Amino acid sequence: MHTNKIQSSQTDAMQATPGHAGSGMDDYLSRLVDLLGFHADKRHRYIVVSHLFDDTMRMLSALEPHLEFDAIFGIPYSSNRPGVAQRWSARFGQKVHIPPGLAELEAGLVSELGRSLALCQRQGQKLIVQDIGGFVVPLLHTYFSDRLSLVKGVVEITKQGVWRASEVDLAFPVLHCADSELKRLEAKRCGETIARCLDGVGREMGLSLAGRPVTVMGAGWIGMGVAQGLRRLDAVVELVDRCALKVTEARLEGFTAGFAPSRLESSQLIVGATGRTSITRAMLERLPNNAMVASASSRQIEIEVDHLHQHARLPVGQAVVAYHLPDHRRQDGCKRLLLVNDGFPANFIPGSGSVPDEIVETILGELIVLMGHLAETEIVPGIHRIEPEQEAVCAELWLELRDRDLNAPSFHPVHVSNEDVDFPRSA
Repeated sequence: MHTNKIQSSQTDAMQATPGHAGSGMDDYLSRLVDLLGFHADKRHRYIVVSHLFDDTMRMLSALEPHLEFDAIFGIPYSSNRPGVAQRWSARFGQKVHIPPGLAELEAGLVSELGRSLALCQRQGQKLIVQDIGGFVVPLLHTYFSDRLSLVKGVVEITKQGVWRASEVDLAFPVLHCADSELKRLEAKRCGETIARCLDGVGREMGLSLAGRPVTVMGAGWIGMGVAQGLRRLDAVVELVDRCALKVTEARLEGFTAGFAPSRLESSQLIVGATGRTSITRAMLERLPNNAMVASASSRQIEIEVDHLHQHARLPVGQAVVAYHLPDHRRQDGCKRLLLVNDGFPANFIPGSGSVPDEIVETILGELIVLMGHLAETEIVPGIHRIEPEQEAVCAELWLELRDRDLNAPSFHPVHVSNEDVDFPRSA
């Protein structure tokens, strides 16, 4: 990517004919690639791990003329939807892999990482990986410790991925937009989407959250979005977090909030939104009969689902399974808990709705910026957050495309270069 071409590329980007109108943003991602001056990159090979949605396809289609993708992996719990494999294979061929589960995903990644690193070694290239959820960094350090010099770096989008990277003695840079301002705005809407989804799940079973106690574990961006969405649905929400600042903010927002849940015995719904295990076996034991249990974060880590899996089960609705647990407090000695989407994120239930593409695409735009920056710059090993100047590129183009008069386009150039971004450089 030649960032010194941004000024001359902007006018061309604005005048280009959109390839589609799927995002409602006049082909934002393709225009961003043009604006940043991407060119054919023969120095690097690329692997992508992502949720295979339409916006992801638009991002990779915009990058494909310039980057050499060796493999595209779909996250199993979001990508194993009807028709996805056919559509993606028709577009990208045998590069597409959609494993049935997370164990198969990691096995497939090890195989493809090894193949790509072998090609890098033979052809004098380096590998760049775009990841979501921290799958790749541990695998590279575990299985390819003798070839880490061939890894240029990893670009990550989630806090989960950043946490997992922080637990490794990194041999390469990890660039991320997990806590960018645009990600914050997207996360809030993701939380609201999850709230609506859970309300719909309850309604399908004849249950209403209105007027009922609800517990949300985690008062971060998504947790707060979930809580605000549930409150708008008239649920009585308690927020729980270990951070005093987040608890303070939650109380100032008018929520009951504390460091530990105070009303599990009456909560009709509990949602995990911490990015770590937050709904333990002990908490599951305290929940009342017919309580719903759901996750609002990546993977299957929020809930101790193994404990539930030890008990009798019965499907009771779309993506909802009732588990029957002993409960000495009840006359019949038994209660049932309703696990949503087997502990995977509730907003990945098919047909549950999502954050609009035109908002999600701002985050994918940040991934594009980071991938280009990583390809063009030597960055020291470690974790590096996206810089405000880089965020501004994505935000300003987004605003231009929203606000411009299509009959008289006018775009004010944004000046940014690698020199404007103060990443630590290697010697």
